[in-house]
Amino acid sequence: MDEIERRRIECLLESTEEDDLLGGFSSDDNDNNTPTYEPHDQNTDTEQSISSASSIGNISNESDSEYSYHESDDDLPISMRRKFFIGKDGTKWNRKPNVRCWMLFFSNDMLEHIVKMTNIYIEKVRPNYNRERDASETCVREIKALLGILYTIGAIKCNHRSTEDLWKIYGCGVDILACVISEHRFPFLLRCIPFDDIRGRDIRKKIDNMTHIRHIFDLFVNNCKNTYTVSEYCTIDEKLQSFRGHCSFRVYMPNKPAKYGLKMFALVDSINYYTLNIELYAGKQPDGPFLVDNAASCVVKRLANPILNTGRNITFDNWFTSFPLADYLLQNKTTMVGTVRKNKREIPPEFLISKGRDLYSSYFGFSKNKSIVSYKAKSNKIVLIASTMHNDKAIDMNTGEKLKPEMITFYNSTKSGVDTMDWMTENYSVARHGARWPLTVFYSLLNIGGLNSMIVYQENTQVKKTRLEFLKSLGRQLMEDQLKYRMTISSLPRPLKTRLQNYVTVEREVLPQKLRSSNRCAFCERAKDKKTTKVCTNCIKPICRDHLIEICPDCFTL
Repeated sequence: MDEIERRRIECLLESTEEDDLLGGFSSDDNDNNTPTYEPHDQNTDTEQSISSASSIGNISNESDSEYSYHESDDDLPISMRRKFFIGKDGTKWNRKPNVRCWMLFFSNDMLEHIVKMTNIYIEKVRPNYNRERDASETCVREIKALLGILYTIGAIKCNHRSTEDLWKIYGCGVDILACVISEHRFPFLLRCIPFDDIRGRDIRKKIDNMTHIRHIFDLFVNNCKNTYTVSEYCTIDEKLQSFRGHCSFRVYMPNKPAKYGLKMFALVDSINYYTLNIELYAGKQPDGPFLVDNAASCVVKRLANPILNTGRNITFDNWFTSFPLADYLLQNKTTMVGTVRKNKREIPPEFLISKGRDLYSSYFGFSKNKSIVSYKAKSNKIVLIASTMHNDKAIDMNTGEKLKPEMITFYNSTKSGVDTMDWMTENYSVARHGARWPLTVFYSLLNIGGLNSMIVYQENTQVKKTRLEFLKSLGRQLMEDQLKYRMTISSLPRPLKTRLQNYVTVEREVLPQKLRSSNRCAFCERAKDKKTTKVCTNCIKPICRDHLIEICPDCFTL
């Protein structure tokens, strides 16, 4: 063992703070029926202060290493991001109504595919029902209404309440739900939505673990990429969709509130939290076209593909950061900022030493196209930040006496893009308890689509709405066609039709109050043979003066 390697190992052993070293050094996960343990450490803890800044010169962890850092930042290239940034952030489609913005992400093709696959499944289970009408086929209108109900109960945070409670006519129920769909039809449709053709699923599962929702998932991601242009600052991180049912790629992540669930990686706009690209972790895929490398650097390359060669910056934590990845991104005119684990061989040993350094001091190192800062946050804690965007020893003077380096303040301001998106979607989540993981993934897509459509709506209209207002309005617009259809059903119970009138205004044909000729009153005995020229304006039945009821407009609407 040479002297350089010995010093590096001693520095690692010297550090008593273990936060940046949690987890294995490989991001590959096991594909078992039991949950996969995910020890991903996100507690990078970069909210620290600096009282002095210093730099050390001409240092390298290896004598012939390409990663050698120098004290001076003179004559270094200007940030690549500023030179190559392409495109203006904003929506690519001028859609204004809430539902039209939403349909940029859930197109008619997607809805028709869901309807087709659902009807195939309904046809299979119909023999299990005594009455054929209990397993009748669905349509796009009804599926949109179903999704509108999910958004509505998510907006009022009732997504985990039972169907019986939600459909109660009096008390704690939501009145509009019974007007849209029956209490038994709602869970029936949720059980019957398969998202794929169940007839060939067993064959497709041999080459794809997520075949159950692959088609819908890919269409949604493509719509996210094609609808909006993100800003110059993006974030890559993971999110966990809570799920405790049976799934071969369910993971266990103790640092997440849900603990168990389905892991997704996301590329999110750091400024407005628009989700541009997502990837579902499906474990070890079988050999075939869907086999991918789950290493952290490979995940970043796939997620970042839509914004490569546009000069944007990506922020991520120490699970993703590596120096070869930084070189790859820079070659594709994309910069990165991220925390670095202390076990990286490219880090000079001097950057890991905490003994003998002043508290809140910083060491800066510069190479041709990379910068690193070693920051002593506590008496026994060193935090490392690597950047291909920064190239100087700038200190953020807005931090007062703490004097944090700009690399750290920039990282802190952009690192939480995915976490904020996840918090916003979970705050009004449509997800309901269930044992089907494809439906759980679809709930996550609905949540992301709801947030993305609100961002597009605000960009197009310049109208600021709260998420609660937007989701309520979106849910109502998705249910509109179904409400109008229900008004035309003659066999609908009269109390339900009366409640429907609170939500739908039906244009009625203007009819004469009198008939041209006299007719027998519909309510008098036939023996009386009482003639009249007056009719009911609603059902057009002849009615005599004795059966005429006088009522004011206010009472009539009740």
